[in-house]
Amino acid sequence: MDELFRMISGIYGRLLNSTTEALEITPWRFIWGQKLGYIVVFSLFLLLLLLVMSFKDRLAKSRKLFTMVSYGILAFSFVYVGLVVKAQPTTTNIVIVLDSLAEGEIPLGLFIMEPYIFMSFIFIFASVLLWGRGVFCGWLCPYGALLELLNRLYAKFFPKFRMVLPEKVHGKLIYLKHIFFFCIAGASFYSFTLSEYMSEVEPFKTFLLKLNRQWYFILYFVIITAGSMVIYRAYCRYICPLGAALSLPSFIKGLPLVKLKRRPLCGTCKICGKACEYQAIAPSGAINTRECLDCLECQMNFMDEQRCPDLIRQRKAKGQESG
Repeated sequence: MDELFRMISGIYGRLLNSTTEALEITPWRFIWGQKLGYIVVFSLFLLLLLLVMSFKDRLAKSRKLFTMVSYGILAFSFVYVGLVVKAQPTTTNIVIVLDSLAEGEIPLGLFIMEPYIFMSFIFIFASVLLWGRGVFCGWLCPYGALLELLNRLYAKFFPKFRMVLPEKVHGKLIYLKHIFFFCIAGASFYSFTLSEYMSEVEPFKTFLLKLNRQWYFILYFVIITAGSMVIYRAYCRYICPLGAALSLPSFIKGLPLVKLKRRPLCGTCKICGKACEYQAIAPSGAINTRECLDCLECQMNFMDEQRCPDLIRQRKAKGQESG
């Protein structure tokens, strides 16, 4: 009997300890534990993006391989990141940080409760410093991925129904998104509710809710999305306050740390400038990293021995020397 009693007591003690540990577990650990499988997949995807950007020069040498990789990443961002785990950062996330910092607080506890947004912003912070806003806006942003995929389809079936804004108009409109961002951020110090209303300029919530909202939100979503096919990714280039916020570090000299490669001849050759649908390449051949979304079209031209005039000239010079 004594042995049986000790055995029952031991079992009860272990159950009591495990229950106590469960009760003491912090909420964010419980949430991360519940979503562990999704988190692992999302982490691997972020790692893949880092590898793609780290080895983009090699990838750009094969246009066919790059096209396959880009379609795969964009589709995954749109479907899994956007519709499945709903990892769509917004301007509101940045506003929360700004308001908390103004009050002398760091809202780490709040962000860590949303594992995908938390991981996204860690990735964004690193990628913005290294390569600029383009990695997120051009590859990871779910709504941006949707626009890119729609644009590729639209260009295939309706190539004549595209509009390119004159350079002077484009050069002024690119600052519109900064006005939106500063208005939203400024309003938050007066009223956080007001800033949330203003942040509806982002169609992200309607996108994540799969259009399950009031008709006027759906109408705005349709107009913005359709307009961003007629004028290539117009929302990302001219309206998105989140994109504006992520471009701010690029105003600092020396950032981003890793620049896209250029040649001396890029100042006179216009091939990349004409191919850049973002209109992020200046007549001088310099790339505006605040507007570049890292489509890497210019890098594929840069590596193409049949297209890049500088490489063609070098190849001919070698041929004459060997002859």
